[in-house]
Amino acid sequence: MDKAVIAQTVADEIRAAKDCMAAAMNNLTGGYGKAYGRCVSDLYYACYHLASALLASKGIAANSHEAVQKLIAVHFVKPAALPQDTVGKLNDLMDKRHVADYKPHILIGSEDVERFRPWIAGFVRAVLRLLGNSAPAEAAAALQRTVDDFAKIRLE
Repeated sequence: MDKAVIAQTVADEIRAAKDCMAAAMNNLTGGYGKAYGRCVSDLYYACYHLASALLASKGIAANSHEAVQKLIAVHFVKPAALPQDTVGKLNDLMDKRHVADYKPHILIGSEDVERFRPWIAGFVRAVLRLLGNSAPAEAAAALQRTVDDFAKIRLE
């Protein structure tokens, strides 16, 4: 990938992550009640897009969700740029997303969102720190504000 493509891909992935975080917030605070399953799915995709942005910043493109996890492990966890539990937590969140998306008979509750909330907030901070100037400042700030709001929301 050339520099312009990398910059655009990072920007697009950050915007997508912010949009997914906003959707997750809407599923917790919207006027039609709380939709925890949809929230978990949106939270996973926010993290997926952030992981993809991080890979893209290094000129790396992944062709599957599993490839994103493997490449994050090799390029960011192994060299200790991200915590050791990053891939495990991302995988747990992906598994919960599969339940939310494909197994409607299994309820997703506030405790599921609460379980991931601290890790998601930390992951977003860590990725934005690693991206540094590679992330468009306005988009990164908007994402951080959304995550800060998510961390404060009251779950029931």
